Amino acid sequence: MDLPSLLRRLQEEDVVVQPRRLSILILLALEGRRSFKELRDALGMSPGNLGSHMRVLEEEKLVRRTRCLRGLRYVTCYEITERGVEKLADVLALASKISEMMGAGER
Repeated sequence: MDLPSLLRRLQEEDVVVQPRRLSILILLALEGRRSFKELRDALGMSPGNLGSHMRVLEEEKLVRRTRCLRGLRYVTCYEITERGVEKLADVLALASKISEMMGAGER
């Protein structure tokens, strides 16, 4: 596959490729279920900004909202879905191929 084709495929993944959403998915994939506050603090996002990104990710079925116990109370938590893991892997594989092709062109 040539570079323009790979770039087009990457653009088709616009929900995942958006930097904040990509960061959310990577964090959840690496660290597992996290509360809204834990995500907000780790990513340095405002509640409104994080909430809007989480809604998009939920609508696309890339993350799942759950309730989890933190301390003595239940809070809203999020975890990446199987579909989310697959989409994240696809995007990272595409980015890796693009990086390899660009690196090969510099030699």
